[in-house]
Amino acid sequence: MKKISFLLLAGALLAVTACGPSKGSLQELATESLTQSVYYPKQLRVIAISEPDSAFGINYFSKKEMQGMLRTMKVVTDSIMKRTDNMTKFNPDDYYVISLADRQMKATSDIRDMLFKAEKKGDFSGWKVKIDYEAIDHDGVKYRSERWTFIDKDGKNVLRTFDIPLP
Repeated sequence: MKKISFLLLAGALLAVTACGPSKGSLQELATESLTQSVYYPKQLRVIAISEPDSAFGINYFSKKEMQGMLRTMKVVTDSIMKRTDNMTKFNPDDYYVISLADRQMKATSDIRDMLFKAEKKGDFSGWKVKIDYEAIDHDGVKYRSERWTFIDKDGKNVLRTFDIPLP
């Protein structure tokens, strides 16, 4: 009986996935959204783009995904502390540190909101795609980030994005 239930569930998931948007179209939509959000789109360099993954709400992440985000945030904080000698040699003219700290604070706020608004894994709500990229900010400083893009079930609209800085 368990095998039949599993086969029916697997078949239903396969049918839903087969009728949905293509992997390429989801990645293209995520990349287009990213391109529109950076200051200098022609200098944007996509380093890596994930396979689209099922999303179950725009605030739901697996434990493994959350651990990865928090690990990345720690590496960024350590990088800032090393560059400023634990903030004892902070240089207000170091635009790289200012930019990294600013992006880190925004990401911290986004992650805090996600934790407070955390949803239990619910019904399928769409897709999520992660893009690692390099761009140039408004001060001309090159930076790297990880962009999470949530896309609706039909693969036509971006519902939410947020970035985590990479050192």
